[in-house]
Amino acid sequence: MVAIGKELHGFWGQLRKFFGAKPQVKPVTKSKKSEFVSVDETSVKVEIVKNLTEFFRLQEQLAAHIREEEEKSKTVYDPDQNHMEAALKRVMAQQEMAALEVQIRETMVYQSPPEMGALYSSVFEMREVIQEEQEQARLAQEAKERYKGWLRRERQKDLQAKSAYLLGTLFLLLYVWAWFLLLSHLERK
Repeated sequence: MVAIGKELHGFWGQLRKFFGAKPQVKPVTKSKKSEFVSVDETSVKVEIVKNLTEFFRLQEQLAAHIREEEEKSKTVYDPDQNHMEAALKRVMAQQEMAALEVQIRETMVYQSPPEMGALYSSVFEMREVIQEEQEQARLAQEAKERYKGWLRRERQKDLQAKSAYLLGTLFLLLYVWAWFLLLSHLERK
């Protein structure tokens, strides 16, 4: 968890440097007048998106680690665990996550290039859309799994019913055969 936090901080420093720096305008001297060549906006946007994607990936890793530690604490008994140490680590990780979320929001709102528009709002609106889509996909997958389970149980019930009918028929045939055998034995005497 500490390694992920350090990686996030190092990455965050690079991201802040990137966002804090305005696009460089390089002078080109061909003649006495200086001409300025602007930076390719698309490459700047691609680099910002790449860095933000890496940041959010690391943030998800840290969140997953926190969830894993919480689940482990709920399900696995560790007699040697120092509860204060575990509580301290968990609280520090949660505080770090909250601080990183504030920093990334402020950076995306106040320090992103104007060409990027309302980056934070757009990204988080799309995130909500994707979360809703994923929730619907999860529900559909669970419904499909429930339907498959229901079909499996129905097939099993059908097989059991057919087996019971077969056994009943066999017992009935054996009973009738035994009667015929008894009748034929009585007629011979």
